Amino acid sequence: MKTHTRYLKLLPCIICCLLYSVLPVKAVNRLSHYFTGIATDTGNPVTAIISSAEWDVIFPHRFNPDDRTGTGTLPTTAAKDFYSYNNFVTAVLRMSNIKALLERRCGTNYYKITRIDKTTGAAVVIRNDAGFNDPQWSTNAIISQQVDYGTFANEGDVTARKRELVAFLANISQETTGGWPTAPGGQFAWGLYFREEQGYEGTNNIGYRDESDTLYPPAPGKSYHGRGPIQISYNYNYGQASELLFGNKNILLANPEMVIQDGALSFQTALWFWMTPQYPKPSCHDVMVPGKWTPTATQQAGGLKPGFGATVNIINGGVECGGPQENTKVLSRIGHYQRYATIKQVSLELNGGNNTANCGCANMARFSIDNTECSSLTSITFSQPANGLITTTALIPVTLAVSRNDPRREISKIYITVNGQRYNDSVALWTPPGYKQYTATATAIRNDMDTLTTMLTFAVWNNQTFEGCSNLPAWQSAQNYTTANNIVLYNNNIYRNKWWAGSTSIPGTNDTWELLGACTGQPRTDTGCSGIAAWSASKAYVTNDQVAYANKIYQAKWWTQNNAPDLNNGDGKPWTYMRNCGAAAMRKEDIPNQQNPVVYPNPVNGNILHITFQATPGEKLQLALLHITTLQPLLQKNYVAAHKGNNTVQLDVSHLPTGIWILKITSDQYRKIPATTIIKN
Repeated sequence: MKTHTRYLKLLPCIICCLLYSVLPVKAVNRLSHYFTGIATDTGNPVTAIISSAEWDVIFPHRFNPDDRTGTGTLPTTAAKDFYSYNNFVTAVLRMSNIKALLERRCGTNYYKITRIDKTTGAAVVIRNDAGFNDPQWSTNAIISQQVDYGTFANEGDVTARKRELVAFLANISQETTGGWPTAPGGQFAWGLYFREEQGYEGTNNIGYRDESDTLYPPAPGKSYHGRGPIQISYNYNYGQASELLFGNKNILLANPEMVIQDGALSFQTALWFWMTPQYPKPSCHDVMVPGKWTPTATQQAGGLKPGFGATVNIINGGVECGGPQENTKVLSRIGHYQRYATIKQVSLELNGGNNTANCGCANMARFSIDNTECSSLTSITFSQPANGLITTTALIPVTLAVSRNDPRREISKIYITVNGQRYNDSVALWTPPGYKQYTATATAIRNDMDTLTTMLTFAVWNNQTFEGCSNLPAWQSAQNYTTANNIVLYNNNIYRNKWWAGSTSIPGTNDTWELLGACTGQPRTDTGCSGIAAWSASKAYVTNDQVAYANKIYQAKWWTQNNAPDLNNGDGKPWTYMRNCGAAAMRKEDIPNQQNPVVYPNPVNGNILHITFQATPGEKLQLALLHITTLQPLLQKNYVAAHKGNNTVQLDVSHLPTGIWILKITSDQYRKIPATTIIKN
């Protein structure tokens, strides 16, 4: 042990000298700090459940550069003992200083991950998937989970700790085994024999490169084949491991060979994989700690259950699990598991049993995304404003609404707070004092339980004068805009997508994004036609294209060419009149009064509800009655205004359930009509 300790004390200096020759100074400074304190820590919890002597018994044929014939000769120096006990203990010690906050949109595998240094408290966001912030998923509840990497083989009673340890050692043994049925010492005494994937060790072969991965792109000329105890492979795994271990994805992406240059780092990559859940898969750690992971009813029906078989499914289930009989590789994993459990005198099963038939994954379904996950959670989310944006033409009351998912009826009250004002309901009619950015908070009170809160930051802007446009969401190159009519800011110009816009559709370079105008930071004073091209008889237009013609703005309903907008707008014709060009983008006399619709009778006891509102000739509107809690429409009616001024529509509410409902009226002229509450008796 003294010899090993002496070499380990020299190891940081040796590594740093090597790194200075290949890495930038800043990276080396960061890594030299990382490699300090390598010597064995006797206070490390893992040293209490496995000793150096036991390690030598479990791995008598581990990697030895001086003996590749498998005679059982242990490495003679610490530098040569890549898979040494000290390197393993050092890896566990390093990992114990790391914690991570994993935030995930329910029903998806879109993550935001924050790395936390437990010593300094420093927190850094190391991963933020584009889908996590995509408007398509932004209303999905966020599931938060903290992963403390110091709980490896350190959670539960001593039996649970030993069992998790031998399960980990059994799986990395199968990944690196050099054994065969008649091997000296037994087939399952050859774990950790290989340091590198066969076919790559000692060669210049390059493989396992996913060139399509833009988040973790492969570095030129680098191979991401299996290395280390878990045989980490592919650039996206190297990148994710590097993010957690170093706080920088590029260290291992640029230098994947580091995994076979430092034995402790090598073990860390295995511990990262073991401890980190990657939805829909839980972590191997969680399925080995009794009571830590509970499968859903669907998972139970598919044969998924906690224990050793689940770890195999997590690691390589697509290849080894799900068949009618146990895969030979799974039997080998179980063989290692049984040998190590015998040495450590611990049961194989979480319930104390020792039936190897219960340790496999035959007939076990693969982990899959649960499309009902969101519906099973008690949660609240802002359903209005959508996409973090309120578009209006005046500082009039706007709707903030919170929807709830409460399958167990835990929520007794919801209130909304915005700009210092509190509204004791899940729907608030709030008048913004200015065109700027605001943050609203919704709070749900649960009886005898903790409260739930959710926050939404949104912008209020005027789409006629462009006031407040500087707070519009910036165009994101990594985001797919899956629905039309998203408003974004790019290069100080305002754009709206006409249809699905991928990450390669850059505003201003194609017809996908419609230019609405420039954002100057001052109220708009131009003609209102800026940025909208004049109609051309020779150009073909498609749905939602806008043109300027005779000082008016028109929008195409469908494909059209050589149809003058002034003569071809209205029902059954290809163009829709939108507005006049002008200082405020519409003449004042053309703008209907932004007053609340008149609803009578209210409360309504009979079958007919009369609704009167202001409109312009030809304006297309949709009237909808929304459930006050879910904001789902139960009744909808389309209407085309026959004349300017008051228009009255009758709604048949004979099938409308009793209760409070929200009347929402939307216009094709992009103006806001105040929402109104009605009561049905």
